[in-house]
Amino acid sequence: MFCESCGSQVPDGQAFCANCGKPLSQPVQPAPQPVQPVQQYAQPVAAQPVYTQPVAQPQPVVQVQPAPVVVVQQQPAKRGNGMATAGLVFGILTLVFFWFPGLDWLFGLLGLIFSIVGVARKNVGGKGAAIAGLILTLLGSIISFVFFFAVLGASLTSYMDAAEQAAQTIDTLL
Repeated sequence: MFCESCGSQVPDGQAFCANCGKPLSQPVQPAPQPVQPVQQYAQPVAAQPVYTQPVAQPQPVVQVQPAPVVVVQQQPAKRGNGMATAGLVFGILTLVFFWFPGLDWLFGLLGLIFSIVGVARKNVGGKGAAIAGLILTLLGSIISFVFFFAVLGASLTSYMDAAEQAAQTIDTLL
């Protein structure tokens, strides 16, 4: 007999295909078993007929092959590095708000702390974000200091020029 699903040969008497596990469409018919003769013992009364019943034969055991079990291993979830992300965000804010020194220095300090902690953490991802945050924080802080001292220098120069003009005006009036 052949399996209708996969076409492999199936021995007679099986209910399922050994190759694909599909049930066979033809009912399982057990092979005919010879009836064992019943031995008759001499009976004291010869006139009584002896009725014999065939010995009940055990039914064939249908073996069902279990479907193959597929085990899926999940990779452990990689822990994120929140400190690195925070360092990157504060690094970007430091670079964007360089023109406002007080706020920029606060962002720079927080970005520096979070980035260093993010780089120092072990067995977590996101080291690249922490390094990028550290670089952006340092770059934004340097630009902020340069901008602050340029504005301060320009302000002092204009203040000094205004003071000199005021002093000359007072001298001319006296």
